[in-house]
Amino acid sequence: MKNIVRNTAVVSVSLPRETANKLEKARKVQGQSRSAYISSLVDKEVERQRWERIFKRGREVARALKITSEDDIDRILHAP
Repeated sequence: MKNIVRNTAVVSVSLPRETANKLEKARKVQGQSRSAYISSLVDKEVERQRWERIFKRGREVARALKITSEDDIDRILHAP
């Protein structure tokens, strides 16, 4: 007998009725199932958080290198 491997996990959530209604309307507009729509929301949030970490690191580096303009970047990139 062949074992079937499932690539999904069942997750149950409770939402306020108003939020559930918004979810239904939004996913219908996108033409997606609830699962696909929520999965895309999670993916977008993870990506947003990744970019936020990148921007935060960029601000830290800019502060450390005293970068306040594009001229400062040019100066750093073309320093001898």
